[in-house]
Amino acid sequence: MQHLTLFTLAITLIATICLAKSPYQSVLQHSRIRGRQHGPNVCAMQKIQGTDKKYFTNCKQWYHRKICGKPTVISYECCPGYEKLSGEKGCPAALPLVNIYNTLGMVGAATTKMYSERAQLREEIEGPGSFTFFAPSNQAWAALPTEILDALVSNVNIELLNALHYHMVNRRLTSEDLKHGSAFPSMYQDFNVHIHHYPNGIVTVNCARLVKTDQHATNGIVHVVDRVITAVTNNVHTFIDTDDDLETLRTAVAAAGLTQMLESDGHYTVFAPTNEAFEKIPPEMLKRILGDPVALR
Repeated sequence: MQHLTLFTLAITLIATICLAKSPYQSVLQHSRIRGRQHGPNVCAMQKIQGTDKKYFTNCKQWYHRKICGKPTVISYECCPGYEKLSGEKGCPAALPLVNIYNTLGMVGAATTKMYSERAQLREEIEGPGSFTFFAPSNQAWAALPTEILDALVSNVNIELLNALHYHMVNRRLTSEDLKHGSAFPSMYQDFNVHIHHYPNGIVTVNCARLVKTDQHATNGIVHVVDRVITAVTNNVHTFIDTDDDLETLRTAVAAAGLTQMLESDGHYTVFAPTNEAFEKIPPEMLKRILGDPVALR
C-alpha cells in the first residue's frame, strides 16, 4: 500500500510539472526533477547525438530519448543562474551578480563579450540602465557564414554595433515576460524582435532558440540564444531553401512550380515535411509523387 501511495505521488508530481503554466517552465521544472539526484540546482539535458544541440527535457522526450525523431543522450548541467563549487555536490552557488558585460563571459557568450568591446558597446552594458540582451552563444558566432561575419567585424563601429543593438531591448525582460506572440522594440531603430513558444518548451526570438534564460545582471538580464538574430525578412521559400533538413521539400517545391508563389508577397502556412519524413515514403512512390506536379500541389 505504501509503495502504491509513493507511486501515485510520483505520478501526480510529474503530471503537475507537465501541466506547468508555460511549456518552457514545464520543461525547466521537469529537467530540475530529473537532475536533482546529482545535487542541488542540477538540470537534466538531452543532447542530439552528433550535434552540439542541447535541450531541457520534457516528459515525452525523457522516456523516448528522442527529440524530433533524433536519438539523444542525457547529460547533467547546472541549471540557469547556478555554478559548481569545488568539492561540493551539484551546483550550490548562485552566479555572482555583475553587470551585463561581465555576465556574458560566465554564460557561454564570451564571443559576444569580445564583439561588444570591439563595437564600443562595453561602456553601455557596464553602466547604469536596465537592458535585456539576447546574447548569441559562442557556437552561434562560429556557425555564422564567413562572409557575413567578415562584413560585420570589418565595420565594427556601425554594422557590428547595429547588429548587437538588434539583440537588445531597453528594459528588463525575464522568461515570464516573453509571452507567445509578443514583440518588443529592439535598440536598433526600434525594429521588433518576435517571441514564439512551441509545445515542447522551446522558446525562440526571431527564430533563435533560447538556450540559457534569466541570467540576471546588475543592469539587466541576459538570455543566451543559439544563433545570431537577424531581422524577419525571409520569405517562406528562403526559409525552405536554407534549411538542410528540408532538402527533399525544396526539390518538391521546385518540381511543383511553387517557387515563385512562395517568394511573393502574401500570407502562407507550410506544414513542412523534413527529409526524415520523406524517407518513410517507399522510394517508388516518392519518385512518382516528385514526378507529378499536380499531385505535389
